[in-house]
Amino acid sequence: MYKIHTMSNQPKPFYLVPVNEPFLKSYDSLFTRFAEPEMHTLNLDVYTKLVEAGDVGGVQQLIIALQHQPHLIEKMIFALNLKFTEIEDSQLYVPAQIWKADPSYLYWFRKLANSPVMLFFLNDEDARFYTLAGDILSENQLETKEGDLKGTQVVALEGENLNMVMERLFASCWWMLIYCHGSGFNPEPYIRGLLADLDLPLTYEEVYEAYQKDIEKGLSFRSVAQE
Repeated sequence: MYKIHTMSNQPKPFYLVPVNEPFLKSYDSLFTRFAEPEMHTLNLDVYTKLVEAGDVGGVQQLIIALQHQPHLIEKMIFALNLKFTEIEDSQLYVPAQIWKADPSYLYWFRKLANSPVMLFFLNDEDARFYTLAGDILSENQLETKEGDLKGTQVVALEGENLNMVMERLFASCWWMLIYCHGSGFNPEPYIRGLLADLDLPLTYEEVYEAYQKDIEKGLSFRSVAQE
């Protein structure tokens, strides 16, 4: 079922799904645990069969549900740690060096970014970059160079690939402002920090100016109710 949401410059949240979506309640206990003071990272197991099938729905739903818990948005930033299990409901995990070298995982992270704000919640720095360029990396379209630190590599972005990643990064930052609109949480420091870490030719001011103009003229979005 399609729903049209209109967003004005009034400080009211724009929810990706309405508050009465049934699946939202299934995350209540998880968010209750994550709200405990000693919890700083949320570990989420992902069965490798889901990666093979390109299924990103469960992780995306978690972030959609989080929007209805505005007091936890800041705590969740860079706190979602995905661990891939070879056998469902087991603790037999795929080592990071293995899944980071597997093109199917790179594609999976890129697909995960169909929810553009995912970039701001993943704990693993490489995984965050895969949401921007996993498809490009998996096709060996990027040149890698030795980094300043021993054992590290730097990815060289240029031409079409740079433009593509820039567009994706802009969209992620823009959507993060939309995601947090009216929540009482200002993601500006985290957007600035992420842009500084990536060191790409994009500034917070460019993103915010576009966001502000869009808010002022009013926005309409079409979303699909979850089943």
